[in-house]
Amino acid sequence: MGARSGRRQSSRTALDGVPPVSSREATVRTYLHRWAETAGAQLLVVDPGRDEAGLADGMAGRGIHVTWVSSTVDGLVEFGRLDPHAVVVSPQAPGVPAAEFVTAIRRHGSPYVVAALERKYAAEVGVLMLAGASAVVERPYSAAHLWELLSHSPRSLEEHARLVVGPIELDAAAYRVLIDGQRIADLPLKEFELLRALMLRAPGVVTDNELREALWGSEGVRPSGNTIAMHVTRLRHRLGDAADVRRIRGRGYSLSV
Repeated sequence: MGARSGRRQSSRTALDGVPPVSSREATVRTYLHRWAETAGAQLLVVDPGRDEAGLADGMAGRGIHVTWVSSTVDGLVEFGRLDPHAVVVSPQAPGVPAAEFVTAIRRHGSPYVVAALERKYAAEVGVLMLAGASAVVERPYSAAHLWELLSHSPRSLEEHARLVVGPIELDAAAYRVLIDGQRIADLPLKEFELLRALMLRAPGVVTDNELREALWGSEGVRPSGNTIAMHVTRLRHRLGDAADVRRIRGRGYSLSV
């Protein structure tokens, strides 16, 4: 019975074509997406295709949240809502002609516009460059290549993947924390999220509700203040003398160095 069950499981994996993902990897992936969405840079992709190369996953690890729409009409709506740092536009996006879309968003802001190149439509990319695009990225998209292009944009993206407060450096892309340049043992996920939330606001106060949102999400379990206090106590121990995490009665917590 057990052997047959194992064969069925292996068969499903092979048919799906997707390697099994550990629960820790899935948890970290979920965290990266939530972190990028709430605190990261915004990248708008206007493309009628699909995210076949996992662009959203690759960019989340670099502190960039990807919003993907299939038409330039939806692109205009999301551009107004997000004020994105950068916009990737496919010449084949339906709706308003792509060149007009680029002209419009350049008129109402200063996004870094990247034209999506597909070999058979190469001539149309030139029109987007004339309309205001600053770079070209080949499809299917590569997170590494796109990150390299975005690193040259006028609006800095680096701070979204890396936080520094005093001697503490947190790098969400590498999932690591350094104190005085020395890497400390990897923090459990909740403590990593807690530290990031405190560093983003330091030396200001992060309320209990904001910490619940950062650590458990808006639809997750809503733990008590005692649960938060437990994670704070553990984080204090790991940080040692590098920083002080203070409880502000009736308000929340703050980190100071």
